[in-house]
Amino acid sequence: MDHTNSRRYFLKTAGSLLGAAFLGLWGTMIHTQRKSKKKELIRISLDSNGTVLFHEDCIVINKDQPVVLSSYCTHLGCRIQTFENGQLVCPCHGSTFDLEGNPLKGPAITQLKKLDFTLNKETQTITIKI
Repeated sequence: MDHTNSRRYFLKTAGSLLGAAFLGLWGTMIHTQRKSKKKELIRISLDSNGTVLFHEDCIVINKDQPVVLSSYCTHLGCRIQTFENGQLVCPCHGSTFDLEGNPLKGPAITQLKKLDFTLNKETQTITIKI
């Protein structure tokens, strides 16, 4: 019986260590990917339909006062590209956000990052520094 317990203990310990190492590497990869992107200016044309516009790194909510949010979910960094039933939906774990970036349903508990932008009313374009 002692032999079985020691094998079971070894497997549990090894599995826990491998899982912790994987999560650490995953976090490092996401951080490095975001950090290595160079800053760029993005210009997006607005339409008058009051729609949600998805870009690779941002989401533009085109309403009376436009809002620009990061398109990366605050849970694990998956890119949000879906707007359903008035909510932004993360494809990875089902987190939902309102149009101000506030979490409505988890696992995400932090709001989406708001991005600074410049609105040119004459040309109806938004310039975002990402």
